[in-house]
Amino acid sequence: MIWILYIGGGFLALFAAIMAWGFWHLGKSKRKALEEIQGVELADIDSLARECVDVFDRKLGVRLNVEDCDAAAKNLDDAFRDKARLKESFARDDFYWYFIKPVGALLGELLRRHARHEWRKENGEAPFMEVKLKDGHSEIHPFEKVIKHVHWGEPGDLIAYIAFAVTIEQAADLE
Repeated sequence: MIWILYIGGGFLALFAAIMAWGFWHLGKSKRKALEEIQGVELADIDSLARECVDVFDRKLGVRLNVEDCDAAAKNLDDAFRDKARLKESFARDDFYWYFIKPVGALLGELLRRHARHEWRKENGEAPFMEVKLKDGHSEIHPFEKVIKHVHWGEPGDLIAYIAFAVTIEQAADLE
């Protein structure tokens, strides 16, 4: 009868090892993604955003129209329902999470076009966006948002993120 405990303990140890490996791999992937987005330059944004539109059209069968903010936000948000398919559509041999770069660029471009946010870049950091307010400014980090959305995002989060940015810009106009 004791052999059942040994078998159960072995399965439990195997499960714990697989979970530990998964967390280690996820952490490694996240670090690589953060490292990669730090290398994005402002001059890369336009081509990355166009790449996003092209890959969505060719590989996902989804038309992203950056002139229609609400529809583009919904399409981006919907794409995250099947994260594996989204990742595979953009994957590169050296960087499986490559999708973060084009999707983050397109997310930022939606904010630039529809919420008057401006791209900024500080040395050694990922590009971010800024909108000027009456008493200061607000920053948004589209690339980091994509990374967070992969891990903890819920359906509708990207739509809300964009709507919030547009609301901040509209509130700044009222002041």
